Amino acid sequence: MLYEGLDLAALVLTAGAIGYRLVAAVRIVVMLRAEVTIREDLSPEELAFLAGGPRRTAATVLFRMVRQGRLLLAEDGTVTVTDGAYTGGSAAGIEEALVEAAGISRSERVGKLVARTAASRAVRAVGDRLQEEGLLLRTALRRGQYRARRLLWWSAALALVPAVWAPTTGTADHRWAGVVLAAGAALTATLVKPSPAWVPYRVQSTLAILRGERERPAPWRRTGALAALAVTPVGAVALGGLSAAPEPEFRELVTPETWRAGDPAFGGASDTGLGTSGHRGSCGYAAACGGGDGGGCGGAGE
Repeated sequence: MLYEGLDLAALVLTAGAIGYRLVAAVRIVVMLRAEVTIREDLSPEELAFLAGGPRRTAATVLFRMVRQGRLLLAEDGTVTVTDGAYTGGSAAGIEEALVEAAGISRSERVGKLVARTAASRAVRAVGDRLQEEGLLLRTALRRGQYRARRLLWWSAALALVPAVWAPTTGTADHRWAGVVLAAGAALTATLVKPSPAWVPYRVQSTLAILRGERERPAPWRRTGALAALAVTPVGAVALGGLSAAPEPEFRELVTPETWRAGDPAFGGASDTGLGTSGHRGSCGYAAACGGGDGGGCGGAGE
């Protein structure tokens, strides 16, 4: 009787885990295929968030402030805040967060500065606005697909318990029930992979088009505010990270040494809004410096 109860519990758990994972996958697909409208008046910060996440947004604001002389960038990757760093505008909150992230010393390594700014309320607010417009997948939904996958693996392991215990109870002929349930859960977890995308396909294609604008001769470029933004230095950094900056001092920052593993910017607890913790392509130096485009921040995550 106890064995039959374990079988039933394993069946309910496995069926629930498989259903949860499939529902999460369907919801992700629906959001990715949504026909969203991309505003022509997207700010550089919003464009950077869509292209590379919160770290890219922070790096874009830092890049602009350095070019305007409001921050000083040393060769060793140290950023120093100058007097009069604050200005008005749509990015004022992010700029204030960046200056505050430098601390009392008003000086900090660029990796830590970007990581701290990316975790600020001002940057999170950018992501919240984009989610409300449907341009960014919901954080809870992206996290959910990873939770569902973990639940599948746990249910697969628990389903094997009755199968292992069966020979000791004289019901070895029923042990295959647990094996079948475990195989079903493991197969679902293996075949239904979490999507690394964090923006709908329509947004992904628009970002790809905008990245190509710089390669087009000026007479053949698209018209519109977004296309005009894409060919500016700030727009290039928003779309491609610091590796797309015209100045060599910014491109030289695209090294693991500058964004060393000891810095929060390399991934980890300060991760906000996108990608799994420690995923360099979405949340570490690659997202801010370049190489985190087009896809990856899975799990969130985050």
